[in-house]
Amino acid sequence: MRKTLSILGLNFKQAVRDKFFLGAAFFFFFYLAFCLLLENLSPGESEKVLRNAGLSGIELSAVFLSIFSFTFSFHRERETRILEVYLTDFPRTAYLSGKLFAYLLVSLLYIVFCAAGYSGILIARGSFHPACIAALYPVFLKTALVIGWTALFSCLFSSWMVSILCSFSLYIAVELLPAALKIISASAGVWENFFIRVLSAFLPAFGRLDIKAAAVYGQLPPAGFFLLISLYAVIYGLFLWTINLFIFRKKEY
Repeated sequence: MRKTLSILGLNFKQAVRDKFFLGAAFFFFFYLAFCLLLENLSPGESEKVLRNAGLSGIELSAVFLSIFSFTFSFHRERETRILEVYLTDFPRTAYLSGKLFAYLLVSLLYIVFCAAGYSGILIARGSFHPACIAALYPVFLKTALVIGWTALFSCLFSSWMVSILCSFSLYIAVELLPAALKIISASAGVWENFFIRVLSAFLPAFGRLDIKAAAVYGQLPPAGFFLLISLYAVIYGLFLWTINLFIFRKKEY
């Protein structure tokens, strides 16, 4: 546990000081400034536009931060052979667990930081509703799962570019999956439908975690919903961690 916490602390400090953290924060507030302009162009819907744009901006910038920061950190350590030094003193389980938990904390810190600025702007514009803040919890869970498969691709591929492309491609595919399933189910045959649905069962169900659309209108699901999505994220996260650990132990660094 002490070695895991050591790796966690080192990676957390490095990630917070990294240019990607500041870059993602700058992108988000620049995006919010653009959304304020859109608000003025949407009379009668300004509150909903600002709420929806802010929640979407936090999610997108958090995903960008997680993918780029984790991937470049892992590949930089491997290319500079710092990873070899770590693995001589730390078990692979401790190293991988510490790194994953570090970036979970980084994403949480980033979302809290953005939530504070986002809330201030909503309050100043008279558009604040507590549901918008509650909707950021599923955003954190989605970001946590993104970190899990980003680590998987980083362990699997030796190229940082391939890792990033695979991570973003999977994120886009999972986001578009519900709409794609509706289209495919209407045109595909029985066996094709069965195969696609079995394949989709192994992908994270982001559609079930997303409550941004309801939060924009000040609506929230019951408390049991948050418990269920937390349980789902933990189970799927352990599934990703197991695959990551298996690949990481088999790879030669």
